[in-house]
Amino acid sequence: MCQLLAMNSKNPADIGFSFTGFRARGGLTDSHTDGFGIAYFEPTGLRLYCDDHSAVESPLAELVSQTKTRACNVIAHIRKSDDDLLCNAHPFTREIWGEAWVFSHNGKMTIQEALNGDPVPNDHHQNAACHHCPIGDTDSEFAFCYLLNQLKARFDSKPDEQTLFNFLKNQCRFLAQFGIFNCLFSNGDWLLSYANTLLFYVTRQAPFSKATLIDVDSQIDFAIMNDTDDVMTIIATTPLTQDESWQQLAVNECVIFKNGDIVYQDMPNPPEYLSIEEGLEIAQNA
Repeated sequence: MCQLLAMNSKNPADIGFSFTGFRARGGLTDSHTDGFGIAYFEPTGLRLYCDDHSAVESPLAELVSQTKTRACNVIAHIRKSDDDLLCNAHPFTREIWGEAWVFSHNGKMTIQEALNGDPVPNDHHQNAACHHCPIGDTDSEFAFCYLLNQLKARFDSKPDEQTLFNFLKNQCRFLAQFGIFNCLFSNGDWLLSYANTLLFYVTRQAPFSKATLIDVDSQIDFAIMNDTDDVMTIIATTPLTQDESWQQLAVNECVIFKNGDIVYQDMPNPPEYLSIEEGLEIAQNA
């Protein structure tokens, strides 16, 4: 299964420390070697890097590691698949309502087969020029295009955040019927996280403490790196540090983070949580 990483922050921040541990899983401590990508929503626009090389070997990943890019929303992905095509590397990006939206997914799905290869709602084919269609051949990109086409079919203009959250939550749960669907979704203002199996997060704010990576021998003191009003949340498939209190999203829980905090949340009742071993076994069997 591929792995996901994201950051949502109150102020522009550098995801470099978390990316260092995450990158190691792309060929050093784990076998996600079929491509990598990262998207930054900087104050002046979207910056996107994708490569068909593993994150450990990629010159682009090395550039990312050396460049202290500061952003409020970041989505990254390391890929494990049966191909290493650049067109299939996440994150994917499209425009809707004059905004760049970014999406990454992990898990095996059959959504293209279920919808007969058509990501457009049945009653909206007449506006073919306005539809989003996948460039690569992954179910992940197909699901992203499906989500955007559903949004455009349902809303003539961008809805308020509560309406948007309710709509996307229901669409994510629909997509989860067709396989494993863990995803990250952002328009640069907020970050949506949907967990179908494994997804964890940690919020860093004052009083800041030290953190030690699991995959790499590296430690950081966030009190030195941050101001007292900084708040940032890191989301990952599995925890990246060994000395922080990572929280797990429940199965089919949907959350929107904004300014480093949860602003919308919907959790099934009663909540169900998979162990990391159970989640990885489900992915392997899929």
